[in-house]
Amino acid sequence: MIVYGSGGRLFGATRKQFCLASIERLPMIRLRHLLIAAIFGTVVSSFGRDITAKSAIAIDAASGKVLWTRDADASMFPASTTKIMTGLLLVEHCLPTDVITAPADIEKVKEASMHLKPGERVTAHDMLYALMLRSANDGSYAVAVHISGSVEAFAKLMNQRAKELGCTHTHFCNPNGLNNREHTTTAHDLALIARAAMRYQPFRDAVKTVKYEISRSINLHDRVMVNHDKLLKKDPLAEGIKTGYTVPAGHCFVGSSTRNGFRVIAVVLKSQHWQKDNEDLMAWSFHHFERKEKLNAGEIVGAVRVPGSGPKPVSVALAEAAYTLGPVGENSPRATEEIELLPKVQAPVKKGQRIGDLVLRDADGWTQKVPVVAHEDVEPAMLAQTVKKASTGSTLFIGSLVFVGSCLVRGRMKRKLKYYARPTKGKGA
Repeated sequence: MIVYGSGGRLFGATRKQFCLASIERLPMIRLRHLLIAAIFGTVVSSFGRDITAKSAIAIDAASGKVLWTRDADASMFPASTTKIMTGLLLVEHCLPTDVITAPADIEKVKEASMHLKPGERVTAHDMLYALMLRSANDGSYAVAVHISGSVEAFAKLMNQRAKELGCTHTHFCNPNGLNNREHTTTAHDLALIARAAMRYQPFRDAVKTVKYEISRSINLHDRVMVNHDKLLKKDPLAEGIKTGYTVPAGHCFVGSSTRNGFRVIAVVLKSQHWQKDNEDLMAWSFHHFERKEKLNAGEIVGAVRVPGSGPKPVSVALAEAAYTLGPVGENSPRATEEIELLPKVQAPVKKGQRIGDLVLRDADGWTQKVPVVAHEDVEPAMLAQTVKKASTGSTLFIGSLVFVGSCLVRGRMKRKLKYYARPTKGKGA
C-alpha cells in the first residue's frame, strides 16, 4: 500500500506547485542537466584513469547511493575484506561479554596470525578487534564455530545476511577470505556489507582503532593488535574498515571517511596502489557531492490509515534521520516522498511501532527507504466503534439523568412557589 506523505508534499512543495514549476522551467532544466552531465562525464572520465583498481566503487553511506563506479558488479576475490561480514555477524549475534572458546582444531587454520591455542578464551569484544585490526584468520574460524557450530553453517549465515542486505553477486565459503575459487563477491556488494556494519558503534570503534591490547586466557605475551590500515595515521578523517590481500585477489581495501556528517564508503579491489586509490575516491566524492536536505528523526512526515483500524489516519514519524544528496553548488530538484506500509501491518499498533518506510526518490531516480513509526496508538476498528458507542451511550444516559433531574427540581420549585404565594388568612379577614 502506497500513499503520499504530508499531503503529497515534495520536501515542502505540493505536487501541483512542483509540476507547474517543472513545466515552466522545463527547457532550462533540460539544458542545465545536459551541461552538468557533460561536465561530470568529462570529469569522471578523466578521474577514472587515475584509479588503478580493477573494480571500485564509492557510495553514500546514509542512502547507499552510488557516487562513482568501475566494474563494481564484476565477480572478484575479496581476500580478508570478507571479515567485514564476519565482524558484522559477530556484533549482531554476540554480546560484548560473551566468551569465545577456540575449537580443538584451531591450530589447523592456515595463515593464522592470532596464534590461538585449543580451548583459549577471548571475549567477543576483544575478538572483534583481533579480526578487524590483525585480520586474524584463526579468530574468524573461532567466531564461525561459536556462532554456527561449523564453517559450513556459518557460510550459509553469511550468504543469507548478504542477500538481506541486497547483495546479488556474493558467495562466501569461509569466514576469513582464504582463497577459494567459489568464494567471490563484488565491490558493490562489499560496499553494502560495510554500510550495514558501520551502523554499529562497536564496529565503528574497532575499525578506526590503530592499536588495541586484548585479554586472552593462554597466549598472554601476544595481546597487542595493530591495524593494517596505514591511512588511519595519515588522514585524521579516515575511519578505517578493512584491508585484504592474497595473490589471486591482489590488494583490496574497504574504507570509510566522514566530513561534515557526510560519510563515504569506498571499495577498491585488485588495486596496484590501494591507499592512493582510496584517497582519490574520497577526495573526488567530497569535492563533487554534498548533503542537500535533511529530515530529522522523530519528524512527522505524513499520515496513513492502518488496515483494520477506524477511518482516522495515524500520523507517522521518522525512526532515524534522512538526507538527500546532490552535486556541490547545484540546486537539485526536490526529492519526492511516499509512505509505504509494511505488508503485514495491522491494527492494533502501538506508538513508536514501525509500520513502514518513507520512500525518497531524488532527481536521478535513486530511491532510499527510511523506517517510519506510528506517532500514536492505533486501535482496531471494532474496539474503536465499541468505545465510541459506549461513549455515546454514556453521554445519552447521563443526559437523560440530567434532564429528569432538572424536571424534578423544576417541579419541586414550582410547588414551593405556589405554597409561598398562597394568601395568609388573618383574624380580621
